[in-house]
Amino acid sequence: MKKLILPVLAVLSLGTASAQFNLGISVGYGLGSPGHVLGTNTNSAGSFSEKNIYGTLGTGFQANLTPGYMFGDHFGIELGLNGFFGSKTTVGEATTPGGNYKHTQASTQFRVSPAFVVKSGGEKISVYARAGLVLPLMGSVKSEINDATTPGVTSIMELKTSGKVSMGYTGAVGLNVHFGSKMAFFAEVGANSLRVKSKDTELTKYSVNGNDVLGNVPTYSKETKYVDELTGSSNNASVNPTGTNPNNAKEDLRQVANFSNFFIQVGFKFSFGD
Repeated sequence: MKKLILPVLAVLSLGTASAQFNLGISVGYGLGSPGHVLGTNTNSAGSFSEKNIYGTLGTGFQANLTPGYMFGDHFGIELGLNGFFGSKTTVGEATTPGGNYKHTQASTQFRVSPAFVVKSGGEKISVYARAGLVLPLMGSVKSEINDATTPGVTSIMELKTSGKVSMGYTGAVGLNVHFGSKMAFFAEVGANSLRVKSKDTELTKYSVNGNDVLGNVPTYSKETKYVDELTGSSNNASVNPTGTNPNNAKEDLRQVANFSNFFIQVGFKFSFGD
């Protein structure tokens, strides 16, 4: 038994001796993966045409603070703290004889990303890979609708949609350029797979020809609560035409927003320990 225990203790002591805390600071940009249908672009002014709009809500800027711990020279864990600031994405557009309609969306999120890291050796240059989860803890999708399809009337609406707690996946490969043993510059490419189920939506702004009319909107048309099933008793006029309550939020079927993207980011990593 002693012959077995001693080598194990020796390996553990070596791992502890080379263990290091580290802190990464980085910025990057994500491009929404193109395979998801966001909405349609319709033209009925003249020859009719309609086509899909592809993409995701994952296009945008991200800033990261990433504490981590290396158990040795090659294996470690990270906890990414990520702020995502999405770009405006068109999810619906129409051209009619009366005018134009446009619907855009943009998201902000705070995410945490626990991940495992595998790194090669090398005093000057090393490569690494990481894989883990993406957990958005806070955030919302802001929608803006500009409707000028009725001649002489322009209405602008802004809505805020909150999501349920969701889980996605992340992975990346990168390159470290070391400046001594305590600091490194790194660059990486990766991908996130993330879909978030909607929780509720609130109409936060509504103007017609520049006049604020939000106060005239009943709660039923101002607030939406998303559910997984509608029944004859739901507060939804489509399934319960005589029993809806205008003073309560409308109930509607839950939607799923796609935030998947490919990203590139650069930054610096600082190491603490032996």
